[in-house]
Amino acid sequence: MAKHEYKETPIMKRAKRLFRERIEPQLGDAPNGQWIVMDANTGEFEMSDDPVAAMDAMEARIPDYERVFYRDGEFIPGHLGGLGRVLWRSLPKESQDSVPHDGSLNLDHYLYGYPKREKYFWEE
Repeated sequence: MAKHEYKETPIMKRAKRLFRERIEPQLGDAPNGQWIVMDANTGEFEMSDDPVAAMDAMEARIPDYERVFYRDGEFIPGHLGGLGRVLWRSLPKESQDSVPHDGSLNLDHYLYGYPKREKYFWEE
C-alpha cells in the first residue's frame, strides 16, 4: 500500500522526535512489519503483529495516551481516520481484495439485495 503523507501536526512532530530518540535505539533491527503504538507525549510504546493488541497493552499502561502508530517507516496519527487505516492495513490481502470497490454506489445492493447500479442517481 502506498504511503500517505499526513499533516505535520505538533503531535506528529513530537512523535517522530521521540521515536528517533527513544524507540529506534531500543529496536536495533527494523521491526519487520510489526506495529508500534506509541504515546506521543512520553515515548512509551508497545510493539506487536496485531495493532489492536498493541493498543490494548498501551491503554492498560497509560489510559489517556496520545496515540500514534508506526509501521514500515510510516507514522500514522491515532485519530479515527488513522485508526481506520491501521485496521484496514492489518487485514489479510485476501480480505481487502474481497471488499467491493463500488460500495457507495451499490450500498443498497450489498445490504438489501437491490439491483446493482451502473451510475449514481444524479448521473442518470
